[in-house]
Formats: sequence, structure tokens, C-alpha cells
Amino acid sequence: MSNPSYLLLQPGGGERLRFLDDSVLVIKDAGSPVDGGVAHYEYIAEPAANGSPQHIHRGHDETFHVVEGSFEFTLGSTTVAADPGTFLLVRRGQPHGFRNRGTTKGRILGTFGPRFAQYFRELAQIIERTGKAPSPEDWVELYGRFDTVFHEPR
Repeated sequence: MSNPSYLLLQPGGGERLRFLDDSVLVIKDAGSPVDGGVAHYEYIAEPAANGSPQHIHRGHDETFHVVEGSFEFTLGSTTVAADPGTFLLVRRGQPHGFRNRGTTKGRILGTFGPRFAQYFRELAQIIERTGKAPSPEDWVELYGRFDTVFHEPR
């Protein structure tokens, strides 16, 4: 239920996108690039699912709030464990990647820039069509359209 003043979603509500390792991203609110808003998401990962390789956003910050399971975040050369209740703010320009390091399903609530919702839609379409991640060249091109690059460790 929504009107111009609010959005109310029931449990499980939102735009559901399926990725590899049976992980799912649910866009709760895609935000508005016009008013400087943020997009809100829920990420659900099966045990040992890889979330994303390290990458750098040049156009937005990203937040992660672990609400279920146990994740591992890599921030450049630093690796940190994140259990339920952990909150992480990754500023633009900071390399980051993550994975579910636990033996149970994990769940993260977070935010990213509103334009980045379209990146996830396009990535999900590629995976649905091919059953695998994009080729390295295609992924670089896709990231590039959303002010993001892969992080090459030194």
C-alpha cells in the first residue's frame, strides 16, 4: 500500500530479483534520483553464497545491516565478520565485497543509490537468461554504466 507520502509493504513485498547461489535481492523502494533519495533493499543468501566480488562505487554510498546469519565483508585488504546486528556504511570510493560465511540463510537490509537498482535488474536478467554471471568484459561494461568498477587488489 502506498501513496505519495508513504510506502507500506507486507513481508516478502517488493521487486524480487534472483541471482546465483539461490540468492535473492528484493528492492523494497527504488528511491528517486531526482530528490537525492536512496533505494532500500533486502538481500537473502543461502549458506556459503557469494554476494559480490570487490568493487568500488563512484556515485553512491551503500549500507548493510545484517539481520540474520553470518556474513564476511572484504574492505580492500581488510576482512571483517558481520553477525546479526552489525551495521556497515561503505562510502563511495571504498572497495568492498561480501559473502554469507555461515551455515544458515543470511539476510541483510541496506541502501544504495537509486540508479543502482537498475544495475541489479539488468544483472538478474543476464543470470536468468544464461544461468551464470556475465563474462568479465560484459560485467565491466555493466558496472561502468552505473559508476562502479571492479577492485583490483594490489
